[in-house]
Amino acid sequence: MTNPWNRAHGRRAVALGGAALLSLGSTGGATAQGAAPAGRGGAPRCAAGMITKITLEGNGAAAGAVVVFGQVFRPGDVPARTGVLARAGEQAVPTQLDVVARHEDGSVRFGLVSVALPRALSPRQTLELQLHAGDPPAGARPLDPAAVLGNRPLILEIQPVAGSPWRADLRALLAATPRSGATVWQSGPLVTELRLRQNVPAAATGCTSLRLVADLSARADGTTWLDLWLRNDIAMQEGGGDAIYTARLLLDGRELLNTAPLRHFHYTAFGRISAFGPGGAPAPVPAFVRHDLSYLADTGAVARYDPSLTVSEGTLARYGQTVANPAWSTPFNNRKVHQYMPEVGGRDDIGPATQSQAAWLISGDRRAAVYAMGQAEAAGVIPWHHWDPQGAEGGSWLDTRRWPRLWTDPRGGRPPGGLMQRVPEATGWTPESAHQPDLSFVPFILTGRRAFLDHLQSQAAWNVMCTWPDPRGGADANMVRFNQTRGTAWAIRQLHEAAWIGPDGDPQRPYFQRCEANNWAYLRSQIPTWRQAQGEAFGWVPSDIDPPFEVKPWAQDYLVSTAAAAARKGNADARAVLEFMSNFSVGRFLAGDRGFNPRDGAAYVLAATDARRTPLRSWAEIGAQTKARGWSNENGWSHSAGNYSQLALVSLACIADVLDSAEARRAFRWLSSSGAPYTTIGDYAVDPLYRVVPRGAERRSC
Repeated sequence: MTNPWNRAHGRRAVALGGAALLSLGSTGGATAQGAAPAGRGGAPRCAAGMITKITLEGNGAAAGAVVVFGQVFRPGDVPARTGVLARAGEQAVPTQLDVVARHEDGSVRFGLVSVALPRALSPRQTLELQLHAGDPPAGARPLDPAAVLGNRPLILEIQPVAGSPWRADLRALLAATPRSGATVWQSGPLVTELRLRQNVPAAATGCTSLRLVADLSARADGTTWLDLWLRNDIAMQEGGGDAIYTARLLLDGRELLNTAPLRHFHYTAFGRISAFGPGGAPAPVPAFVRHDLSYLADTGAVARYDPSLTVSEGTLARYGQTVANPAWSTPFNNRKVHQYMPEVGGRDDIGPATQSQAAWLISGDRRAAVYAMGQAEAAGVIPWHHWDPQGAEGGSWLDTRRWPRLWTDPRGGRPPGGLMQRVPEATGWTPESAHQPDLSFVPFILTGRRAFLDHLQSQAAWNVMCTWPDPRGGADANMVRFNQTRGTAWAIRQLHEAAWIGPDGDPQRPYFQRCEANNWAYLRSQIPTWRQAQGEAFGWVPSDIDPPFEVKPWAQDYLVSTAAAAARKGNADARAVLEFMSNFSVGRFLAGDRGFNPRDGAAYVLAATDARRTPLRSWAEIGAQTKARGWSNENGWSHSAGNYSQLALVSLACIADVLDSAEARRAFRWLSSSGAPYTTIGDYAVDPLYRVVPRGAERRSC
């Protein structure tokens, strides 16, 4: 039931809750109109046996409308050969679970949950659903997308600069697509989703590198959903390059999509969702899903963001206004993602998540969600998508299994050392691993949208292939040697996420798992050497290219957040790295009696050696040398003007949460009340990106 790439095992678990789909108009069942979002405060309402709850916010959809969302589960919550049942109060709700990945014990790690509304939900009206593990009834037949689509023509038309248009009949492509293996994403009586793929001929675009990748789904409410992507990402093939074309999507001859003439740069992607009902009219906007934030943190999927924080209305309104601007929908718009990634400063797209993702998780506000999902779409525009058509099982993202010495940097030269076609210089993007945003993981786990998984995996693969092969070690994928500490942090983060959430049976997942494991093992192997060199203040990870006479605490904080993310999911090597780093990360705020100013724990930089480049091995020595070089905060915060205190608090919260460290909690309390810059609740309300708290500090809903 776990493997979308292996139909022999199945992957469907369905619970119709004892109600036929035709009886969904019943008005029975408890609703929670005006209730607080699940996991965000309010009185406990936890039913016996409940795993978690979600809150649906209406948008005018009728009874029977189908809602699809992603859900991560703790080990054991949904055991093997068990499905998920949803209830609204005492009323059973038709539910379908499509398992994507399982924990080592066979229980569900991640799946797509589909529910049919038991009653109509007017705009802003809410309904709370409780999710339970339960045995699904047998015999439920999956929907047939072809039957829902009927005989209505659905055509993608690509018009070249000169000549006749090329047309892809998606209905015919659907008929030719097998209902097994990697084509199947969902399959059940509420939703069936299949992936359609076809290469676009060079005559239509002027290149051989453009692919059509479309996720077509049929829902029991009679709607059809098409997540259509044009991916100009085929690498290592003659004739690849920029594509020039105009695209139209036609249903019954009516335009659902019509672009202006496009210059589609190589290694980028463009996609949009179209949804329509039985008569061809646009499908109603489905109810919006709010997850239980505290439960998500308990699964290890996200950092323990503070659900009691009230995100500023000004921040949320800004998201809404930005999305409403017509420029937002322009093909290849960067959607406020920083295109020059080496840019430094307090960016809202760098951290354990992005600012809008944090706002979405904390507030459950639709405006933050739409903004964050839009940026996840914009991840396709970044030129780090390299598809190898000769990769495992019909193609995969470019990796070191086939190309152990390949480097996507222009200095890689010709294959096998570099790309057959270089990354275009005119894209407007400068991808860089040390400042890369994590645009796709949170949107994927909350929505289950398969295109976001594509973006997550392509970014993870790029992190390996953009690294100089000599320190990378060929197939070892070492992201630590000859890298900035922050580059190490973000590169391993992307590998970790792709390895953890990737579908069971996906041939790329073992590759990501091996790459991640190699990096944590390497870091762990260096701990004895680092510990011996660093003395009582041990716990920071040096960099081969950062100045050897200094240590930047905020860069260590980045790596702490990544180590904590992996450790909370059970990675023993990552936990060992986190335990090592905790001595420095926590001790910098508790070493006042050993000659180190706690305010300097959040300074921009600390001394690591003396004037003779002899390593400093005590807190007193580090404190004295930091002060002597004019780097100390003294009695103020003059060297903590950025978000350095916020980053330190994230580290302390993560260490307290994962390692159950009383010292980290004590340091967190001190720094929170110290008056350090940008650490008030008002500051976090405007920018919630780093509002991570220790376990128990958040107000729980159950």
